[in-house]
Amino acid sequence: MKSDDDALYHAPDLRFVKWCEITFAVNRGVYNTIDEKLFEAGYHNIYERRKAIVAFLEKYAHPSKSAKFYKFGQGNLSVALHQFSTENILN
Repeated sequence: MKSDDDALYHAPDLRFVKWCEITFAVNRGVYNTIDEKLFEAGYHNIYERRKAIVAFLEKYAHPSKSAKFYKFGQGNLSVALHQFSTENILN
């Protein structure tokens, strides 16, 4: 599935999470943190939150070919999420 494919945002949770893992090399823990923080930031609609998750990952996750999962580094995920949610809240 491509990120612009509307069906992606309506897929079952496990399928969407697996797509994020494959596409952006983020593990389930990172995905869950992003999902939770965006929900807390006001993205309550699951469709809009998933679109925001993809937009966030496209902007901030730059996986390496040599690593299985992308690492944000200690504290960097929270900083990036705060910046993203302040710039994009419910646009």
